[in-house]
Amino acid sequence: MSARPHAPRPTRARRLRTLVAATALAATVLGGCAAAPATQDATTPGAEQPTSAGWPRTIQTDDGTLTLDAQPQRIVSTSTTLNGSLLAIEAPVVASAATTPNISGLSDAQGFFSQWSAQAKSAGVAKLYENSSPDIEAALEHEPDLILVAKNSGDSVMDQVAQLRTIAPVLVIDYSGASWEAVTRKVAEATGREAKAEEVIASFETHLAEAKAAIKPPEGETSAFIVFGDGSGAAALTDKAPQVQVMTSLGFTMATIPDSVKGDTSMGADRQDMVNLSLENIQKGLTGTSWVVVSADDLARETVAGNKAFSTAPAVSEGKVWYTPGETFRLDYYSATMLVDSLVESFPK
Repeated sequence: MSARPHAPRPTRARRLRTLVAATALAATVLGGCAAAPATQDATTPGAEQPTSAGWPRTIQTDDGTLTLDAQPQRIVSTSTTLNGSLLAIEAPVVASAATTPNISGLSDAQGFFSQWSAQAKSAGVAKLYENSSPDIEAALEHEPDLILVAKNSGDSVMDQVAQLRTIAPVLVIDYSGASWEAVTRKVAEATGREAKAEEVIASFETHLAEAKAAIKPPEGETSAFIVFGDGSGAAALTDKAPQVQVMTSLGFTMATIPDSVKGDTSMGADRQDMVNLSLENIQKGLTGTSWVVVSADDLARETVAGNKAFSTAPAVSEGKVWYTPGETFRLDYYSATMLVDSLVESFPK
Protein backbone atom coordinates (compact mmCIF):
# COMPACT_ATOMS: atom_id res chain seq x y z
CA MET A 1 0.00 0.00 0.00
CA SER A 2 1.45 3.32 -1.02
CA ALA A 3 1.80 6.01 1.56
CA ARG A 4 -0.31 9.10 1.14
CA PRO A 5 0.75 12.52 2.36
CA HIS A 6 -1.15 13.70 5.42
CA ALA A 7 -2.25 17.20 6.22
CA PRO A 8 -0.21 18.74 9.03
CA ARG A 9 -1.69 17.87 12.42
CA PRO A 10 -3.16 21.00 14.01
CA THR A 11 -1.66 22.13 17.28
CA ARG A 12 -3.71 21.92 20.46
CA ALA A 13 -3.91 25.70 20.52
CA ARG A 14 -5.41 25.72 17.02
CA ARG A 15 -7.82 22.95 17.92
CA LEU A 16 -8.90 24.89 21.01
CA ARG A 17 -9.55 28.03 18.99
CA THR A 18 -11.53 25.96 16.49
CA LEU A 19 -13.56 24.41 19.31
CA VAL A 20 -14.33 27.78 20.85
CA ALA A 21 -15.49 29.12 17.49
CA ALA A 22 -17.61 26.05 16.85
CA THR A 23 -19.18 26.30 20.29
CA ALA A 24 -20.10 29.94 19.73
CA LEU A 25 -21.58 29.15 16.31
CA ALA A 26 -23.60 26.24 17.68
CA ALA A 27 -24.95 28.41 20.46
CA THR A 28 -26.08 30.98 17.88
CA VAL A 29 -27.68 28.48 15.50
CA LEU A 30 -29.27 26.21 18.09
CA GLY A 31 -30.21 28.81 20.66
CA GLY A 32 -33.90 28.17 20.16
CA CYS A 33 -33.76 24.36 20.30
CA ALA A 34 -35.25 22.47 23.22
CA ALA A 35 -32.30 20.09 23.70
CA ALA A 36 -29.67 22.41 25.19
CA PRO A 37 -26.11 21.33 25.96
CA ALA A 38 -24.81 21.01 29.51
CA THR A 39 -24.60 24.47 31.02
CA GLN A 40 -23.19 26.11 34.11
CA ASP A 41 -24.29 29.30 35.82
CA ALA A 42 -21.37 30.69 37.79
CA THR A 43 -23.26 33.83 38.79
CA THR A 44 -25.68 32.30 41.28
CA PRO A 45 -23.61 30.30 43.81
CA GLY A 46 -26.38 30.46 46.40
CA ALA A 47 -29.16 29.19 44.17
CA GLU A 48 -31.02 26.09 45.32
CA GLN A 49 -31.50 23.63 42.48
CA PRO A 50 -33.30 20.28 42.74
CA THR A 51 -31.49 17.19 41.50
CA SER A 52 -33.54 14.68 39.56
CA ALA A 53 -33.11 10.95 40.00
CA GLY A 54 -31.86 10.60 36.43
CA TRP A 55 -30.68 12.87 33.68
CA PRO A 56 -30.55 15.70 32.94
CA ARG A 57 -29.77 16.90 36.46
CA THR A 58 -28.74 20.19 37.99
CA ILE A 59 -26.42 20.28 40.97
CA GLN A 60 -24.96 22.96 43.20
CA THR A 61 -21.19 23.39 42.94
CA ASP A 62 -18.75 25.66 44.75
CA ASP A 63 -18.83 27.96 41.72
CA GLY A 64 -22.53 28.08 40.90
CA THR A 65 -24.97 25.56 39.45
CA LEU A 66 -24.08 22.90 36.92
CA THR A 67 -26.55 21.19 34.59
CA LEU A 68 -25.59 17.89 32.97
CA ASP A 69 -27.73 16.43 30.19
CA ALA A 70 -26.39 12.89 30.50
CA GLN A 71 -24.30 10.77 32.83
CA PRO A 72 -20.60 11.53 32.21
CA GLN A 73 -18.67 8.80 30.43
CA ARG A 74 -15.23 10.45 30.07
CA ILE A 75 -14.03 12.50 33.03
CA VAL A 76 -10.86 14.57 33.33
CA SER A 77 -9.66 15.76 36.73
CA THR A 78 -7.41 18.81 36.83
CA SER A 79 -7.06 18.15 40.57
CA THR A 80 -4.80 15.36 41.80
CA THR A 81 -6.66 15.39 45.11
CA LEU A 82 -10.14 15.01 43.62
CA ASN A 83 -9.05 12.09 41.48
CA GLY A 84 -8.99 9.86 44.56
CA SER A 85 -12.72 10.34 45.04
CA LEU A 86 -13.40 9.54 41.39
CA LEU A 87 -11.48 6.28 41.65
CA ALA A 88 -13.10 5.30 44.94
CA ILE A 89 -16.57 5.38 43.38
CA GLU A 90 -15.33 3.78 40.15
CA ALA A 91 -16.26 6.79 38.03
CA PRO A 92 -15.00 6.75 34.42
CA VAL A 93 -11.98 9.03 34.86
CA VAL A 94 -9.69 8.97 31.84
CA ALA A 95 -7.01 11.49 32.85
CA SER A 96 -5.81 13.35 35.92
CA ALA A 97 -3.34 16.04 36.82
CA ALA A 98 -0.35 14.88 38.85
CA THR A 99 2.06 16.17 41.44
CA THR A 100 5.85 15.82 41.31
CA PRO A 101 6.73 12.17 40.56
CA ASN A 102 8.55 9.77 42.85
CA ILE A 103 8.16 11.58 46.16
CA SER A 104 8.54 9.01 48.92
CA GLY A 105 5.27 8.49 50.77
CA LEU A 106 3.37 10.74 48.39
CA SER A 107 3.58 9.98 44.66
CA ASP A 108 4.40 7.28 42.13
CA ALA A 109 6.45 7.50 38.94
CA GLN A 110 3.65 9.41 37.19
CA GLY A 111 3.04 11.80 40.06
CA PHE A 112 -0.22 10.14 41.09
CA PHE A 113 -0.81 9.86 44.83
CA SER A 114 0.56 6.60 46.22
CA GLN A 115 -2.63 5.67 48.07
CA TRP A 116 -4.55 5.22 44.81
CA SER A 117 -1.72 4.64 42.37
CA ALA A 118 -2.66 0.98 41.84
CA GLN A 119 -6.31 1.85 41.21
CA ALA A 120 -5.34 4.52 38.66
CA LYS A 121 -3.10 2.07 36.83
CA SER A 122 -5.82 -0.59 36.80
CA ALA A 123 -8.35 1.92 35.45
CA GLY A 124 -5.95 3.13 32.75
CA VAL A 125 -5.94 6.74 33.94
CA ALA A 126 -3.59 8.88 31.86
CA LYS A 127 -1.42 11.69 33.20
CA LEU A 128 -2.88 15.04 32.16
CA TYR A 129 0.02 17.26 33.27
CA GLU A 130 1.99 18.12 36.39
CA ASN A 131 0.50 20.71 38.73
CA SER A 132 3.65 22.81 38.51
CA SER A 133 3.03 23.46 34.81
CA PRO A 134 -0.69 23.08 34.00
CA ASP A 135 -1.57 22.61 30.32
CA ILE A 136 -5.30 23.21 30.00
CA GLU A 137 -5.34 22.40 26.31
CA ALA A 138 -4.21 18.85 27.18
CA ALA A 139 -7.78 18.14 28.27
CA LEU A 140 -8.85 18.28 24.62
CA GLU A 141 -6.86 15.15 23.87
CA HIS A 142 -9.11 13.11 26.16
CA GLU A 143 -12.47 14.36 24.83
CA PRO A 144 -14.06 14.75 28.28
CA ASP A 145 -17.75 15.24 28.98
CA LEU A 146 -16.98 16.46 32.53
CA ILE A 147 -13.95 18.24 34.01
CA LEU A 148 -13.21 18.50 37.74
CA VAL A 149 -11.48 21.57 39.19
CA ALA A 150 -10.36 22.28 42.76
CA LYS A 151 -11.47 25.72 43.88
CA ASN A 152 -8.18 26.41 45.65
CA SER A 153 -4.88 24.84 46.81
CA GLY A 154 -1.84 23.88 44.78
CA ASP A 155 -3.75 21.79 42.26
CA SER A 156 -6.31 24.47 41.45
CA VAL A 157 -6.70 25.97 37.97
CA MET A 158 -9.60 28.28 38.83
CA ASP A 159 -8.03 31.08 36.82
CA GLN A 160 -8.58 28.97 33.69
CA VAL A 161 -12.09 27.68 34.33
CA ALA A 162 -13.60 29.81 31.58
CA GLN A 163 -11.27 28.20 29.07
CA LEU A 164 -12.06 24.72 30.39
CA ARG A 165 -15.79 25.36 29.97
CA THR A 166 -15.26 25.69 26.23
CA ILE A 167 -14.15 22.06 26.30
CA ALA A 168 -16.72 20.44 28.65
CA PRO A 169 -18.91 21.17 31.67
CA VAL A 170 -16.84 21.94 34.77
CA LEU A 171 -17.50 20.75 38.32
CA VAL A 172 -15.77 23.03 40.87
CA ILE A 173 -15.24 21.67 44.38
CA ASP A 174 -13.74 23.41 47.41
CA TYR A 175 -12.23 20.51 49.32
CA SER A 176 -10.41 22.78 51.78
CA GLY A 177 -13.47 23.17 54.00
CA ALA A 178 -15.19 19.82 53.51
CA SER A 179 -14.79 16.28 54.73
CA TRP A 180 -13.61 13.72 52.21
CA GLU A 181 -17.04 12.09 52.53
CA ALA A 182 -18.78 15.30 51.47
CA VAL A 183 -16.43 15.63 48.51
CA THR A 184 -17.08 12.01 47.52
CA ARG A 185 -20.84 12.54 47.65
CA LYS A 186 -20.60 15.66 45.49
CA VAL A 187 -18.49 13.85 42.89
CA ALA A 188 -20.98 10.96 42.99
CA GLU A 189 -23.91 13.32 42.46
CA ALA A 190 -22.31 14.67 39.30
CA THR A 191 -21.43 11.23 37.95
CA GLY A 192 -24.49 9.21 38.93
CA ARG A 193 -22.49 7.04 41.34
CA GLU A 194 -24.42 7.83 44.51
CA ALA A 195 -24.96 4.20 45.50
CA LYS A 196 -21.25 3.43 45.18
CA ALA A 197 -20.36 6.49 47.22
CA GLU A 198 -22.62 5.42 50.07
CA GLU A 199 -21.12 1.93 49.92
CA VAL A 200 -17.59 3.33 50.20
CA ILE A 201 -18.50 5.70 53.03
CA ALA A 202 -20.33 2.96 54.94
CA SER A 203 -17.27 0.74 54.65
CA PHE A 204 -15.08 3.48 56.06
CA GLU A 205 -17.50 4.22 58.91
CA THR A 206 -17.40 0.56 59.91
CA HIS A 207 -13.61 0.68 59.90
CA LEU A 208 -13.68 3.93 61.90
CA ALA A 209 -15.95 2.40 64.55
CA GLU A 210 -13.64 -0.59 64.88
CA ALA A 211 -10.67 1.75 65.21
CA LYS A 212 -12.36 3.86 67.87
CA ALA A 213 -12.86 0.74 69.97
CA ALA A 214 -9.17 -0.09 69.63
CA ILE A 215 -7.63 3.35 70.21
CA LYS A 216 -6.72 5.34 73.31
CA PRO A 217 -6.26 9.02 72.39
CA PRO A 218 -3.75 11.02 74.46
CA GLU A 219 -4.95 12.94 77.48
CA GLY A 220 -5.34 16.68 77.10
CA GLU A 221 -5.49 18.57 73.83
CA THR A 222 -3.78 17.65 70.58
CA SER A 223 -2.47 19.92 67.83
CA ALA A 224 -2.30 18.57 64.29
CA PHE A 225 -0.11 20.24 61.70
CA ILE A 226 1.96 19.85 58.55
CA VAL A 227 5.64 20.89 58.49
CA PHE A 228 6.70 22.97 55.48
CA GLY A 229 9.44 21.32 53.48
CA ASP A 230 11.36 24.58 53.02
CA GLY A 231 11.83 25.04 56.77
CA SER A 232 9.76 28.22 56.93
CA GLY A 233 7.18 26.99 59.43
CA ALA A 234 4.09 24.82 59.56
CA ALA A 235 0.40 24.71 58.70
CA ALA A 236 -1.82 24.23 61.73
CA LEU A 237 -4.88 22.20 60.78
CA THR A 238 -8.25 23.67 61.73
CA ASP A 239 -11.47 21.89 62.61
CA LYS A 240 -12.35 22.13 58.90
CA ALA A 241 -9.41 19.91 57.95
CA PRO A 242 -10.48 16.35 57.07
CA GLN A 243 -7.60 14.96 59.13
CA VAL A 244 -8.84 16.79 62.22
CA GLN A 245 -12.39 15.60 61.57
CA VAL A 246 -11.16 11.99 61.52
CA MET A 247 -9.20 12.51 64.73
CA THR A 248 -12.21 14.07 66.44
CA SER A 249 -14.32 11.07 65.41
CA LEU A 250 -11.74 8.81 67.05
CA GLY A 251 -12.05 10.69 70.35
CA PHE A 252 -9.15 13.16 70.18
CA THR A 253 -9.64 16.51 71.90
CA MET A 254 -8.21 19.01 69.44
CA ALA A 255 -6.54 22.24 70.53
CA THR A 256 -7.96 25.54 69.31
CA ILE A 257 -5.70 27.69 67.14
CA PRO A 258 -5.43 31.10 68.85
CA ASP A 259 -6.76 34.07 66.90
CA SER A 260 -3.54 35.93 67.65
CA VAL A 261 -1.57 33.81 65.14
CA LYS A 262 -4.09 34.01 62.32
CA GLY A 263 -4.27 37.56 61.05
CA ASP A 264 -3.08 37.66 57.46
CA THR A 265 -1.00 34.47 57.78
CA SER A 266 -3.78 32.11 56.68
CA MET A 267 -2.72 30.04 53.70
CA GLY A 268 -4.82 31.69 51.04
CA ALA A 269 -7.79 33.93 51.75
CA ASP A 270 -10.27 31.20 50.89
CA ARG A 271 -8.60 28.30 52.72
CA GLN A 272 -10.59 26.93 55.62
CA ASP A 273 -8.56 23.88 56.61
CA MET A 274 -5.24 25.36 57.73
CA VAL A 275 -3.45 28.37 59.15
CA ASN A 276 0.10 29.18 58.13
CA LEU A 277 2.47 29.56 61.09
CA SER A 278 5.85 31.22 60.74
CA LEU A 279 8.68 29.81 62.88
CA GLU A 280 8.19 32.43 65.60
CA ASN A 281 4.53 31.44 65.90
CA ILE A 282 4.95 27.66 65.99
CA GLN A 283 4.57 27.23 69.73
CA LYS A 284 2.04 30.06 69.99
CA GLY A 285 -0.19 28.35 67.44
CA LEU A 286 0.34 24.70 68.38
CA THR A 287 -0.86 24.76 71.98
CA GLY A 288 -1.74 21.10 72.39
CA THR A 289 0.05 19.03 75.01
CA SER A 290 0.40 16.40 72.28
CA TRP A 291 1.36 16.92 68.65
CA VAL A 292 0.42 14.89 65.58
CA VAL A 293 2.53 15.75 62.55
CA VAL A 294 0.45 14.93 59.49
CA SER A 295 2.05 13.68 56.27
CA ALA A 296 5.46 13.46 57.86
CA ASP A 297 8.49 12.51 55.78
CA ASP A 298 12.06 12.22 57.06
CA LEU A 299 12.61 15.95 56.62
CA ALA A 300 9.57 16.78 58.76
CA ARG A 301 10.81 14.50 61.53
CA GLU A 302 14.28 16.08 61.36
CA THR A 303 12.76 19.56 61.49
CA VAL A 304 10.67 18.82 64.57
CA ALA A 305 13.64 17.23 66.35
CA GLY A 306 16.31 19.73 65.31
CA ASN A 307 14.74 23.14 64.72
CA LYS A 308 14.42 25.06 67.99
CA ALA A 309 11.11 26.55 66.92
CA PHE A 310 9.72 23.03 67.30
CA SER A 311 12.21 21.11 69.47
CA THR A 312 11.92 23.38 72.52
CA ALA A 313 8.14 22.86 72.78
CA PRO A 314 6.88 20.79 75.74
CA ALA A 315 5.27 18.26 73.39
CA VAL A 316 8.69 17.48 71.91
CA SER A 317 10.72 17.51 75.11
CA GLU A 318 8.15 15.24 76.79
CA GLY A 319 8.04 12.78 73.90
CA LYS A 320 4.45 13.49 72.95
CA VAL A 321 4.87 13.80 69.19
CA TRP A 322 3.46 11.28 66.70
CA TYR A 323 3.60 11.13 62.91
CA THR A 324 1.24 9.99 60.16
CA PRO A 325 2.28 8.67 56.70
CA GLY A 326 3.09 11.00 53.84
CA GLU A 327 0.01 9.81 51.94
CA THR A 328 -2.25 11.52 54.51
CA PHE A 329 -1.47 14.95 53.04
CA ARG A 330 -4.81 14.99 51.20
CA LEU A 331 -7.66 12.75 52.28
CA ASP A 332 -9.85 10.52 50.17
CA TYR A 333 -11.23 7.07 50.97
CA TYR A 334 -7.81 5.47 50.53
CA SER A 335 -5.67 7.91 52.52
CA ALA A 336 -8.34 8.37 55.21
CA THR A 337 -8.14 4.64 55.84
CA MET A 338 -4.35 4.91 56.06
CA LEU A 339 -4.70 7.79 58.54
CA VAL A 340 -7.00 5.78 60.80
CA ASP A 341 -4.71 2.75 60.74
CA SER A 342 -1.71 4.95 61.55
CA LEU A 343 -3.42 6.56 64.54
CA VAL A 344 -4.51 3.18 65.92
CA GLU A 345 -0.92 1.99 65.62
CA SER A 346 0.37 5.09 67.43
CA PHE A 347 -2.28 5.12 70.18
CA PRO A 348 -3.22 1.50 70.95
CA LYS A 349 -5.61 0.87 73.81
